[in-house]
Amino acid sequence: MGSSMLTATIAVPANREQPPAFEVGRQMINEIIDVDLFAFDDPESQLEELVEDFDPAVHLDADGLPTLEITRKTGLQIIDALEEALNSSETNTITIAGYLLHISGGLSGGDASTEAADAIWNAYYLPETVLQAMGFIRDYSKPLSRTNGNPGETTDTDIVDAIALGLGTKPEWSGADELEWIANAIGFVRPHPGDRDPREYHEEFIEQHDFDPIQDNFLTGYVSKYDDEGDEG
Repeated sequence: MGSSMLTATIAVPANREQPPAFEVGRQMINEIIDVDLFAFDDPESQLEELVEDFDPAVHLDADGLPTLEITRKTGLQIIDALEEALNSSETNTITIAGYLLHISGGLSGGDASTEAADAIWNAYYLPETVLQAMGFIRDYSKPLSRTNGNPGETTDTDIVDAIALGLGTKPEWSGADELEWIANAIGFVRPHPGDRDPREYHEEFIEQHDFDPIQDNFLTGYVSKYDDEGDEG
């Protein structure tokens, strides 16, 4: 049977200054009392791969769920293996879309996958709250934001969410007030747009992004016309 190359990946916010908080994860595992928090969809076969000398009669309860003792033990082993993997030469990193991705290669069949790849894949059995507490983002296909478990610096997506919530949950709009707090929200991730010379702001945007928004079919509709003195036309 042939094997195809797969990639094991786990992500943290790229602007995170501290390494993953593995010790926090271990403490949380030791305090867990609900085995359903783990992402075991087939506990017997999955634990058979993770637990040495696995015995269903000992390690599973009458409902086929892993016992609390073996669940905690396995969780700690997963964290230990993940920490070792991310510090090993089998794992590389790449920064993209606000994420720092830890990557290791592995094969889809046989015993040829790297230990680091196995450790990363196994990490997704951990409860999502534990992964987040250690600093990992489970679903890195989504934009980095608070809605996706990012506790760090405010992102563009956070600002869009904040503006949408602010407008959508306010029964009445007064106009000037909304413009002011929208400008203040934008100021978290862009130069504050209030009390600025329009031409200067436009040029600063071009310099910051190396891109002129009037060249884009979508953004050009949001660039106000202004005269040479910088007043709106």
